[in-house]
Amino acid sequence: GMKIKSKFNLLNLLISIFACSQNHAQQIDLSNQTWSSEVIRKEGQAIIPLFDGWYPNEDGTKTICFGYFNMNTDQSFDIPVGSDNYLETDYPGLDLNNANIPTHFDPLPPAYRHVFCAFSVIVPAGFNTNHRVTWHISSNRFELSTPGKVIPPYVLDEPESGGRGDLAPLVKLTPSSQGVRGRSGVHSDPIHASVGDLVSLKAWIAHPDEKVWVGWSHHSGNGQVTFDSKEYELLTRNEETMVQAKFDQPGEYIVRMQTIDDIAAFEFYCCHTNAYFHINVSN
Repeated sequence: GMKIKSKFNLLNLLISIFACSQNHAQQIDLSNQTWSSEVIRKEGQAIIPLFDGWYPNEDGTKTICFGYFNMNTDQSFDIPVGSDNYLETDYPGLDLNNANIPTHFDPLPPAYRHVFCAFSVIVPAGFNTNHRVTWHISSNRFELSTPGKVIPPYVLDEPESGGRGDLAPLVKLTPSSQGVRGRSGVHSDPIHASVGDLVSLKAWIAHPDEKVWVGWSHHSGNGQVTFDSKEYELLTRNEETMVQAKFDQPGEYIVRMQTIDDIAAFEFYCCHTNAYFHINVSN
């Protein structure tokens, strides 16, 4: 009912913004902006943090999902965890220090706009409708935040939607592993590489549909990451997929892979799988 409708209205609004996006207006402060074709520009606009919903886990904990929207078609951001990019909570004792917060934000993707559930936070069973985990992010001159909450209208189908028949792809990081479906995702063991190496990142993806969409992103780490392919469709009977990534400076990086049966399905808030590749790059 209401939840679906309000999400569609927002989605249609965003689609209409994109359909007529021009880059000629002067900058207007976010508090004075109206949602119009002037909001998206080449540079100078904000990263909008987004609360994408939550889902219950079998052990009684809950997972809160955050995504974002880069309002720039050309400008990327590197925003380290700290005063400009952090989580806070009013839930006593909840440790957010190891949250997988993204620190690199690509320009607006060409094929889809909202980066859905880029990372998630697990909260205890006692975390209730009054509690919040809030993501704060500052970019250009904008200081924005979004509260994550576990209220019923925002509960997500995970990892499948009975109503629409959607199912998150099954992702394995080795051919013999059991595999994982859904937004909580799967994390690789540390991968060791050197600056300038071509690093092969592999996953095995299964789904009842003939094809799935696969997208790769630089999630965190200070340097520049380049991929031989950023997004594509994969025939699921072929299963194995691989990209080659290159890192231009030493450090600890995370590369995020997302896969869904079709990017149009992102609009329905179900069902995709995340995979996080941890790469330690030395000189």
